[in-house]
Formats: sequence, C-alpha cells, structure tokens
Amino acid sequence: MSTTKIIQILPPHKLQEEIEDSEFRFRVISCGRRWGKTLMAMREAFNMLVRKFQQTRQKARVWVVAPTFPLVREDWLIAESLLKDAITNRKQSEMKMDFAPFGFIEFKSAEREDEGLRGAGLDGLVVDEASRVSQKSWELGLRPALADKLGRALFISTPKGRNWFYDIYRQGLNGSKQFKSWQYPTYTNPFFPKEEWEILEKSTPEMTLKQEYLAEFLENEGLVFKYLDRCYRGKLEQPIKGERYTLGVDLAKLVDFLVITVMRNSTRQIVDVYQEKNLDWSVQKKLIKDVAKRFNDADVYVDSTGLGDPIEEDLRKSGVRTRDFKFTSTSKEDLVEQLVLAIEQGLIGIPLFSQTEFLINELKDFGYEIGLTGKKRYGAPSGKHDDGVISLGLAVWGIRHLLYQVRQAEPEERPPGYTFKEYVDMHEKTKDFFNKNHRFRGLMNAQQVMNIFYS
Repeated sequence: MSTTKIIQILPPHKLQEEIEDSEFRFRVISCGRRWGKTLMAMREAFNMLVRKFQQTRQKARVWVVAPTFPLVREDWLIAESLLKDAITNRKQSEMKMDFAPFGFIEFKSAEREDEGLRGAGLDGLVVDEASRVSQKSWELGLRPALADKLGRALFISTPKGRNWFYDIYRQGLNGSKQFKSWQYPTYTNPFFPKEEWEILEKSTPEMTLKQEYLAEFLENEGLVFKYLDRCYRGKLEQPIKGERYTLGVDLAKLVDFLVITVMRNSTRQIVDVYQEKNLDWSVQKKLIKDVAKRFNDADVYVDSTGLGDPIEEDLRKSGVRTRDFKFTSTSKEDLVEQLVLAIEQGLIGIPLFSQTEFLINELKDFGYEIGLTGKKRYGAPSGKHDDGVISLGLAVWGIRHLLYQVRQAEPEERPPGYTFKEYVDMHEKTKDFFNKNHRFRGLMNAQQVMNIFYS
C-alpha cells in the first residue's frame, strides 16, 4: 500500500510568486538586502528538480553556486531548514542533498572560477550573489553546463557596479526571449518592518542605501577614481630640452600589455603613453630604453615583481635610470591611494587623445573589493586590464614629492591676458555653473569654455 508524503515549504510572497511562475529560461533578480531572495532561490532550486522530473521522469541535477564557501554554507543551511520535509538524504562532505525521486541539489563555490565548475550537465542552476561571481565562472563554467539539457537558471543578487550581472539584467529588460529581469528594493518585502526601513533611510549613507537596499546599479560603485574630469587637460608633446621626465612602466606578462606612461615633472602632465602587446622581453627592454633616452634620460619606475626583477636589473646595467617597485598587497595599496589623491585633487594632467583613451577607460573601470578579513583589494574587473593604471601609478609615485609644488598653467590652458591666479579664481567660481548647464557639463578647463563663448 503506497503512502503519500506531505511536503510543507514556506510559500512565496506575492512578488516572489511572480518570479517563480515565470516561464523565462533565465531569470535575473536585483533586489535589496533582506528581501527574501535566498529563501526564494532555495525553494526555486527544488521546484526546478520537480518540474524537470515531471517532464522527463528522470532524476534532475541542480546546482546552487555562490561566490565564496561561507556563502555556500549559508545557502546549505537555509535549504536544509526550508526543504527539510523533502530531503531524503544529505552528504555535507559532498555538499549534496537528495530529493528522491526528483533528483539532487549540489552546492558549489565559485572561488576557483571555472576550474571548479566544469564537467557537469545541469538541468537547473541558482547563482547566489551573482554580481560577486566572476564573469569567467559564468561564461566558461556555468553557461556551458546548461547547454545540452537546456537547463534553466535563476540569478539573484544585490548589485555591485556594472559588471556582467548588470549586462544580463539589462538583457532581461530589453525584450530578450530568454532573459527576464526584476528589480525590488528591500522595502517591497511585505514582511520587512516599516519602522526599520524609516531608520535605515535616515541613517544609511546615500551610496550604500542605493546599492544595498534600493538595488540600484551604481555606475561608480566600487570604483576608485571618481573625479577624473578634474585632470582632463593638456596635450601629448615631444620632449623639451632641459625638462625632466618620469616614466612609469608596467611590463607585459602573458595576456597583459606593456604600458609606458611619460610624465613631465614640472607640470605633472602626461605627455606620452605607449601600449604594446605580444612583445618578448628583449623588445620590451629596448623600447623602454629608447623612450627613456628620448625623454632626456628620464627616471624609470618599473614593476620589478617576479619576472620584472631581472628586467629592471638589465635596464639598470645598460644605463637606464631605473627605480624598482616591488608589489605586495601593502605597497600596491600605497601606490593606488597616492594616485587616488593626485586625481581627486587634480594634481596631474591627463590629455584627452585617442592614445590615452584606453588609460582613461581603465581608470574608470578600476575598482576594489572588501575581502573576508575586511582588507581592501584593488584591481580591474574580471576580463579587463589595469596595466595602464599601474603604469600611471608608478609614474605618479616617482613624482610624488613634486605634486604639491605650484604648477603654472600651460599657455593654452588659460585665456590670453589672465594671470595664473585670475585663471584659478575664474575656474573655481564658474565650476558649478559648468556642471549645472548641460552645454558645459564636464568642462573643467577655462579655455574650453572661452572657446564656446567666442566661437
């Protein structure tokens, strides 16, 4: 005589129900903290098993993936509590739960990126805190695993800048046949205390409130260089006799670029920049030596970490005035924060030319993450480069003792007849006007404004 097992699972609230009932293959949910997204995701992982079993009468396989093992363990504990009536066996050593006859759910960490996420064919997938999972994990590990079985996926996360999670979120808003997206602030959870929300609104910093609770994708979230427009000035130029120059050099390793940034010491201005790829060490050394000699035997600050150490030594022995810089977590933080300070205070000049476009884009993309120990880790987003940032950082490090010396504006930087002090006074008084008027927004250079008035 067969018996029927009753499985009781906490039901979804109304907004969650709409998501769970959606037939789209890829569902993307950007929501605020404490919205109930993890509860919904664990319930939906089980629902994927049931639906697939009903279609095929075969056991289904679903993965729950999170960016770190501590988050994987949290998902495990929530699933264990929420789905306790449905679990028929569990092996915590394998992070696997069985739900006979429907199939099983495995819990995986994306800490090793795609290396730990290969080999499986999946009927369903949940990616928890997807904005913290690398693009490589999705594109090389998880997406192929869904292909042959036409597996479905649910992505849940609070935002973290505009990375690949933002990209797939946008797909779900733009009429995609496979992607559907939702965005829900914390306060839309019907069970979130109203009085607590009122406290959070008043006491939480604006940027934190927008990202963590309102689920907004902030263009500059986690980004380091937020005041680049203060540095947009000057032009690229040939070496000037009698001037001193400093080079910052980030050597090319594997898929990276060799980047050489040349700064004129007296103006703290980028005057030349080189970006090259696929050069062997001998060619890189020759190029560095030639550029240094061309710019009046410039001082050269070079990344001498690892393979860079013998390169720096060879350059020094050949007569180049090198200054080695060895990267550690601490020294990189010092270098980046020196560059942040220089940019925030407009102490260096970055010309707007096609040659500097890659550098400006790298500066805009460059970000940081807060590790489990609370330490800040700087770097480029997954799939992008920071060679230009490091090169510029090394050059600025080389002239850091000059940053606060009075810098006379170049002749082309101020209107004729203005003294340097008059130019600075005008610049400060009209800055707010430029930003408020769309015609001038982003123009921080007085000459640019004069050109508009008198053109």
